[in-house]
Amino acid sequence: MRINKYLALNLNISRREADKLIKKNEIKINGINTKLGQIVELNDVVTYKNQKINPIKNHKYYKFYKPINYISSRTSQGNSKTIYDLIKNKNLKYSGRLDKNSEGLMLLSTDGNWLNDNAHPSKEIDKKYIVTTDNKDIDLKIFKKTIIDNKEKLNIHSINKKSNNEYLVILKTGKNREIRRIFEYNNIKITNLKRISIGKHSLGNMKIGELEEIII
Repeated sequence: MRINKYLALNLNISRREADKLIKKNEIKINGINTKLGQIVELNDVVTYKNQKINPIKNHKYYKFYKPINYISSRTSQGNSKTIYDLIKNKNLKYSGRLDKNSEGLMLLSTDGNWLNDNAHPSKEIDKKYIVTTDNKDIDLKIFKKTIIDNKEKLNIHSINKKSNNEYLVILKTGKNREIRRIFEYNNIKITNLKRISIGKHSLGNMKIGELEEIII
């Protein structure tokens, strides 16, 4: 395993932050300063500021029902609360962030690889949303599912009417505010956006703000 990946998994930091620690010579493997891209072998002793890093062996996996008005972030932004005001355990990383005005399923874990496998666009995993609008009669035949916005290609994989002004939307990607930007392009106002599933993981009967462990 590459050293930055090892550090990210066991220090609860990003790989970019891990690379910074390596460049500062704060990481050693078997007592020797490590280099970017170096491989950690099974019996290697990795230290940070001369303190041994013990690899996490028993990872934890969770589903979380994010409420509206909470930010998907570790750090507060102004007066806005973050999801960690509810979760408390900051050792849990998250994937598939939702914007402040959206609610629904997020995945959290100490296992960064698992999060990546369930959320990265390259995996093309279905992410399903219930979108409520102020328009009961969207003409889906002319609705633009693929657009270019700020030189970025955005795409809704599928959209189907669910009931009244509710629509089931499926993404394969999940770029920043992708659904909202596409609906805005089509001049349709979203009044509520809720993610109900990521791959095989769904909200089910979860309550808003609830954290539920997933047994792998």
